Amino acid sequence: MSRDSITLQRQHGQVQLHWPRLAAEQLFIGRSADDACALAGRLFALCSHAQSLAACLALACASGQAAAVDSSALDSVRQEAIRETLRRWLLDWAPACGQAPDPRCLTALGQARTLADCAVLAEHSVFGTRTRAWRQYGLSGWQQWAASGHSPAARALQVLLQQPAEPAPALLVLPDSQQLAAAPHWLAGAHPAWHGQAVETGALARYHHLLQPWLHAGHMSAARLLARLLALADALLGVPPHACASPLAGSGLARVDTARGPLLHLATLGGDGRISHYRVLPPTLWHTHPAGCMVQAAANGDSTQITRRLLLIDPCVSFTLAGFDNKEHAHA
Repeated sequence: MSRDSITLQRQHGQVQLHWPRLAAEQLFIGRSADDACALAGRLFALCSHAQSLAACLALACASGQAAAVDSSALDSVRQEAIRETLRRWLLDWAPACGQAPDPRCLTALGQARTLADCAVLAEHSVFGTRTRAWRQYGLSGWQQWAASGHSPAARALQVLLQQPAEPAPALLVLPDSQQLAAAPHWLAGAHPAWHGQAVETGALARYHHLLQPWLHAGHMSAARLLARLLALADALLGVPPHACASPLAGSGLARVDTARGPLLHLATLGGDGRISHYRVLPPTLWHTHPAGCMVQAAANGDSTQITRRLLLIDPCVSFTLAGFDNKEHAHA
């Protein structure tokens, strides 16, 4: 087990989660805003473009400057999310849903240099048709697509639709950055929470209104996978990620949407213009709340079912199921 790894342990029907998270952003303390912006993309290997943009927005806002979002930076974040979703599909979700890894697709992803390359790979490995046509199916159409087995992703979705019903948690969605900045109570505890409640921040939160019939039917994992596929399709079709910043009690709060959900950076500058306080809140930090979706996913079922549910939640670090087996599930 790595130092920065999540452990979930279930005993007597109760699940405990432990994540000794490495707060790498503490390396920003004492640095200038320019130094931190340059460092952010190198310090965080995962979603490095999103991390860099969030740092620049948060620090600009903290210094009282206009937090302008450059279109080329948004394009980089969008392409990063597309590649990350394809990588997770090929390495994690497809095998977890009984689809054999395709070495040719993995090679194609490694060689992909442009959005057009990624689009071709997605249409072959995921949608089985043109992305725009797939996106217009609607929920009943996607259910028919799954039953058709027309592509590996369709077959994977069908596997999930045939699983025993999972209880749908209360789906409290992360507020926008202005609401977060206006009510900073969510920063008080070890785990961020909105009015004391766990929050869903992944793609499921973005598309939950569309997927509500599946959630009511207990198709939680199927809804999670379909939400990620919808986000992939929208990104390929040019929908830009959301990125903004808002002042918060003398600090700057930035939000940049990533493949896993909203990434938040909170920056405070001292009187000398250097960074005096800094926090990075990835989507996984919300999902590891003691009553959050990861704990709920591990509350029942065998280790295979729980592993698949957790992979579809998609934490940004590896996880271990203690008390289920001794295998660490490498991820991200």
